[in-house]
Amino acid sequence: MMKHLQIFLLLCGVVWVPILLTYSYNTQSREGSIGDIAPNFTWNVNSSRDLAIYVEPENTTAVITNENLCSSNSADHRQKPLLLIVVCSAVGNVKARDAIRKTWMSVGPNETAPFDVRTVFLLGQTVNDTKQSDVLLESNTHRDIIQEGFIDAYLNLTLKSVMMLKWVKTYCPQVTFVLKTDDDMFINVRTLTEYLSQSDVQVRKDLIVGSLFCRVSPIKDAGSKWYSPLFMYDAKVYPDYVSGTGYVISGPLVPILFENALHVPLFHLEDVYTTGIVAKRANVIPENSHLFSFVKHPTTNPCLYRKIITSHGLNPSELKSVWQQINDPRLNCTSVRLPKIGDPKFKKCHKTARLTVRRSGRRGFSG
Repeated sequence: MMKHLQIFLLLCGVVWVPILLTYSYNTQSREGSIGDIAPNFTWNVNSSRDLAIYVEPENTTAVITNENLCSSNSADHRQKPLLLIVVCSAVGNVKARDAIRKTWMSVGPNETAPFDVRTVFLLGQTVNDTKQSDVLLESNTHRDIIQEGFIDAYLNLTLKSVMMLKWVKTYCPQVTFVLKTDDDMFINVRTLTEYLSQSDVQVRKDLIVGSLFCRVSPIKDAGSKWYSPLFMYDAKVYPDYVSGTGYVISGPLVPILFENALHVPLFHLEDVYTTGIVAKRANVIPENSHLFSFVKHPTTNPCLYRKIITSHGLNPSELKSVWQQINDPRLNCTSVRLPKIGDPKFKKCHKTARLTVRRSGRRGFSG
């Protein structure tokens, strides 16, 4: 009898230890929006950073799977290249998602040729039953939500991005390109599809492109949003990476990045981790295009918004205002002098630069 009890307890331990590890790590951070500054840093040297524990690569972990999102349109017999836009969003950011649906997500298929564009919001879970019921209702209404089974918190953004790779690998293997972005971003889908339609870009199988960060030094200030303790990363600089506010990955590269991520210790800065550390392990070099921006452009300059692909930090009312302006048929941008953006040549990292945090809280380069 005692032997059977010991076996039972051992089996319970095997099942529950990974769950408890995940819950312990996740719930130490409060649920919050994508842009929130991280609370007190909760990782310690004894925290498990084995990504496979949290991702469970062989298991279905999604609460809301939305597995038919990438299914082909039977009414269109021509096979179009597929662009999937994944918007990482927090459970409570309902207004942000609604604003996106009413603005850049509403671009019609005739304006995105030759791409078939699908957009989905990726959420984590909430411990609030009322909020969870709201998420289920929102999903049933719009059919554009994926929800994974981890607590939605700032320090879980890396986990969210890897879950994105897992979902795409499983349910959207035919995708040509994936754009990862956040719910406070303006995305110019028309310009994005024009950019990806270029012959030298569309054939790429190894593309990671966005706003490139070169030779960034880890921040050792424990009060910083981008704090990086030595036990988590001990090199002097990060591998070159692109800003997590918006970047494109070639579809065939998604499973490669996912498989490599399973062998890289989890690191909490998702853009550094996915497009820098993991990409380096996969022998992929991230690239720059000035059409992608991690800063907020003036919302009073709609002509600029007609040219760029991404702009950061727009609240729902700003997003609606910009959208209305750029779609005004009376808007004439022919005589407007725009900043030097959209250079088709990719920039390579060649200047030493350090990432600094200004008093305003913005990231910027010095060097």
